[in-house]
Amino acid sequence: TLTQNQMKVYQTQFYALGDQKLGNDEISTLVKEGIAVNSTASLDQSDASKTKVLGNPTEGALLLWLKEQGFDYQTLKESATRVEELPFSTERKYMATVVTSSLGKKVLYVKGAPEIIYSLCKQTCNNIEKTSIDNQLLAYQEQAMRTLGFAYQITGSQESVFLGIVGIADPIREDVK
Repeated sequence: TLTQNQMKVYQTQFYALGDQKLGNDEISTLVKEGIAVNSTASLDQSDASKTKVLGNPTEGALLLWLKEQGFDYQTLKESATRVEELPFSTERKYMATVVTSSLGKKVLYVKGAPEIIYSLCKQTCNNIEKTSIDNQLLAYQEQAMRTLGFAYQITGSQESVFLGIVGIADPIREDVK
């Protein structure tokens, strides 16, 4: 293989956050919690020198990204109560999880193919135009990145909100020219 077999998040564009980093405000919580609870992967941190991904490598890359941002996915996951999960399928091209959020609300989190996730949404955070999203996706894809889209909906609301996209890649091994 030419790659390191270690998927890594290289680019993120969470429209709700704008230029700010993940913090402890409501929208940051929705991003962090959505990544943590809407996942079947986990991290094995028993070896202090190397964190190992258990399960889906793409989902593991998201959990590692949260860790790099200074957030513990396990704490985030435990602070929300999972109500229902719709596993990823290649036919649907997305995964969905309903939780009672740490925000005190029931939230539906969805992640998957950006074009599918976007089509499920009524709005985009900060009213980002679809052409901007498409241009960002194209830039990620031109760099051979796998892309994922994210959305949430507060249950009882009729509005699904497109949160953003990430670009994930498996880095080339150092000895490959």
